[in-house]
Amino acid sequence: MRQEHGERRDSRRFLVDAAGSMNGVSRTPALKNGPVRRFALSLALGAAACSPSPSPPGPAAPLATAALPCGTEVQGARNLAVLHRYWQQSSPPSTSASSALDRDIDNVALLQDGGDLVVRRNPFDLDAAALRFAPNRGGGYDVVPLSLPLDSGGTPLGIVTGGSAAVGLPFPFPFFGTTFSQVFVNADGSLTFGAPDSGEGEKGLALFLAGPPRAAAFLAELDPSRGGTITAQVLADRAVFLWSGVPGGGQINHNTFEIALHAGGALEMVYGEMQSREAVVGVSPGSTRDVTPADLSAARPAGSTGALAERFSETEKLDLVSVSRRFFARHPDIFEQIVIYTTRPLNPVAGTLAFELNVKNDVQGIGLETGLDETGQWGSAGGLASVVFMDSIDQYLEVDGFEILGHEVGHRWLARVRFRDAGGALSNALLGRALVHWSFFMNSDASVLEGNRIADRGGGHFETVDITRGYSALDQYVMGMRLPEEVPPVFYVDEPDNFRPNRSFKFSSAPEAGISFTGTRRDVRIEDVIAALGPRVPDALHAPRLLRHAFILVADDVAPATADRLQALARIRDHFGPYYSEATGGRGAVDSTLP
Repeated sequence: MRQEHGERRDSRRFLVDAAGSMNGVSRTPALKNGPVRRFALSLALGAAACSPSPSPPGPAAPLATAALPCGTEVQGARNLAVLHRYWQQSSPPSTSASSALDRDIDNVALLQDGGDLVVRRNPFDLDAAALRFAPNRGGGYDVVPLSLPLDSGGTPLGIVTGGSAAVGLPFPFPFFGTTFSQVFVNADGSLTFGAPDSGEGEKGLALFLAGPPRAAAFLAELDPSRGGTITAQVLADRAVFLWSGVPGGGQINHNTFEIALHAGGALEMVYGEMQSREAVVGVSPGSTRDVTPADLSAARPAGSTGALAERFSETEKLDLVSVSRRFFARHPDIFEQIVIYTTRPLNPVAGTLAFELNVKNDVQGIGLETGLDETGQWGSAGGLASVVFMDSIDQYLEVDGFEILGHEVGHRWLARVRFRDAGGALSNALLGRALVHWSFFMNSDASVLEGNRIADRGGGHFETVDITRGYSALDQYVMGMRLPEEVPPVFYVDEPDNFRPNRSFKFSSAPEAGISFTGTRRDVRIEDVIAALGPRVPDALHAPRLLRHAFILVADDVAPATADRLQALARIRDHFGPYYSEATGGRGAVDSTLP
């Protein structure tokens, strides 16, 4: 477990397909032009800065931008809380008195890292290595480094990206106290027992722990549909599963490694050429949040009674839980949402630009889990509901970026709306990427939560005509700003086909104007939503219209809080209030003053 400090950028090459597999906001127009609505962001994923020009006065026009993926997902807060505990155990934070340097400047809370907020790199160091996990008397596994060659390939399993294949074992295999006669081989570099991998969510530590029992040689987003093979060689005394030349998700590379199961209960992980560098490696009994951090190349610790894992990362990450705790240690617990920027790229969720985390929710009828309350882990006594992470402020030195910030702020409530269809069945046909954004085929009235404004041209013909304008009437209902009778019907297009331009589009594709297609219009009334989710409680007569949120800038010695960075965030804070009011049609307001 070799940790390094310094400002590094992930040099992996990402692939963005026309269907929006790295989905986000593309060709985004400003809501309106002028000092509040300026946004012309054009940056490649992972870039630390940009120098766009403000929009000139006049009518808004679509702007060409790179795909800007949002990393919001249903279990995001819990996943990062798991990472926080792992980081605290594997790299005890510095006892530096950096909090003494914290201060509030122009209603922005400046937090200084002193080794307790930024998690250092842990580069992958198992190239050409081999490890044996041997059952121990405590019910877990001991780790022993070995020198072993890779086996030759066996029978191809035909596993596609995100897929799994069940393979019968000719011997009973004990794993964490349970004996299995079958194993599931997953595209993501792992074997699971009792159930296949769900294929949903980030391929990270939280999935490794909470999913089924798992042996992970390289748990990561892998893409066997684009290349390489996954094979099985089943013998009387062992079964060998080889990932050969499989590329990483969204990367132009290849990775070769194997897991061998032995009849006595031991398992081995052997590595060939590895070009992807971020993954989780280890063993887990499943359905747990507890893990013993390991330095596998050094065989430390020697063993564990439960989950044992090492998380490899090429980049430094921000520990958002520690940031939130630091903030609330010196600020009152009156903020429903905190918005975090950094002075350099420190995104803890790889492959995303920004994201939102729900840590508490007591609003009924909007599709969010009710009774959710993890505020204690985040340093709040119950006031905090949402955490927004925006990453490096350098991307916004000359632009406000409200298409992104407004999107993430809206995730406090949006978008998880289901409805009852004409047959009475529960449907999620309005939803798109990760089931927390609107579908590409939904007429979302150009919501900042994706979807499109779709014109019905008649005769089963449709065209997307606008994107990313503000919060729609349905958005505002979910946000507690409209009563049901103030929400007109929406529609989505079922069985879409005949796309022009001739590209592939799917429900999770990024918003894009100028796309025509055919299909069947399906109208959805607010009554259909209420039939599925129940009425919103509190309703618009009783829900707060004022959002209290705070802006935070995290700095460190590598990238200090310069005057330009502080002024940019102060500008964004000042401009966001008018933006939010207009985007909600004057129904909502924000207060981001620090007492």
